Amino acid sequence: SMAGAFQLPARPTRASSATRQYATVQPTESSTIGTVGNGYLPILLAKLSALTHGKSWVICPAADMDMMKQLAAMDGFGELPKNLEFVPASDTDRVESLLRDTDAMMIACDDVDSVVDPNVINYLLDPEKVNNLQRVVAMSRNLNGSGMGMLVSASRRAANAQVWDNSNAVAYRSFEENIKDAAQKCGADWTIVRAGTLKGGACGEKNLYPQYLAESYYELTKNDIITWQLLFDCNIRGVKLQKGDVMTGPGVKAVFTATGSEEHEGDSSRGGVAEAMVRSLEIEDAANVDFGVGTVAARKIPSNEEWAQMFQCLSN
Repeated sequence: SMAGAFQLPARPTRASSATRQYATVQPTESSTIGTVGNGYLPILLAKLSALTHGKSWVICPAADMDMMKQLAAMDGFGELPKNLEFVPASDTDRVESLLRDTDAMMIACDDVDSVVDPNVINYLLDPEKVNNLQRVVAMSRNLNGSGMGMLVSASRRAANAQVWDNSNAVAYRSFEENIKDAAQKCGADWTIVRAGTLKGGACGEKNLYPQYLAESYYELTKNDIITWQLLFDCNIRGVKLQKGDVMTGPGVKAVFTATGSEEHEGDSSRGGVAEAMVRSLEIEDAANVDFGVGTVAARKIPSNEEWAQMFQCLSN
């Protein structure tokens, strides 16, 4: 093909990184956020984006459409945010028309064994298709390998297949490279948000936090009389952030923490990860950095002021 013969012009070099102004995506009537991935996290990302930005759209495999709408509902009656659009994965015309005006892309997979395919990334993050892209925010994992090992892998086999045991680190490393390359080609900045074992992510008891996934999430993920996911969501509303790839796994405690609903190293709440990803769009210092999201025992979610305080760790 001819494509290889043409080099994209390099981005203009800036005087120094200290003086560089990074573009942010502030929540306005006109800001548009797109989401792609698989599992529960993309639904939560699209819902939170709809509640804070002008428009949110998410690509859905046809088979998942009904479940995704059910989980994105604001209440038991299935009422959806008006500005949230579910786009069938097969409708490439609609996807391409939305991409033209999209300010930021969110990319995330729940499943520890999969990352978003490089072909999908290159199809969406294509300089020919995006005119307005400022940020690409991708969920990756803690890849530093500390607090990992045999017991973590054993807990994954025995108790919770979604325990992050670092066994798929190679795929995530190359995923991060794909994201950075594709974002740069589009003239956009990237942010990598690192998680450990993903837990919870829904509204809690009596729809306490309707901005998160609907209550039906607890039925869908239930494998016991009382779902530990609900207990986790009630107990672990707190969040901590750390710049870089420094958060550790559960180590020797893994056997107890796999389905644990307390504060544990190596865990990330879906609510905390999704909030951090969406909120990072407003933070200049979140451009072209990676940071980890951990858990803190708390019955209430962090306030806007507390989030601003947490993001200060990216300025150092």
